[in-house]
Amino acid sequence: MSTRQARIDPVFDVSDLKEKITGYQVVDVSQPENEVVVSEHTSEKEAIQAAEEFEQRED
Repeated sequence: MSTRQARIDPVFDVSDLKEKITGYQVVDVSQPENEVVVSEHTSEKEAIQAAEEFEQRED
């Protein structure tokens, strides 16, 4: 059984010296040397839910 770990990263749009968060990525950090973006979301709430589902998934 492997333990999955996910991290949520904001996606920024940088223009005119202003940073605006345009979305969120769920990143699989189960293997730190091989991080993989597993999904992208428009809201932090969606990203958190997806990360929790990803961590609980078994395959």
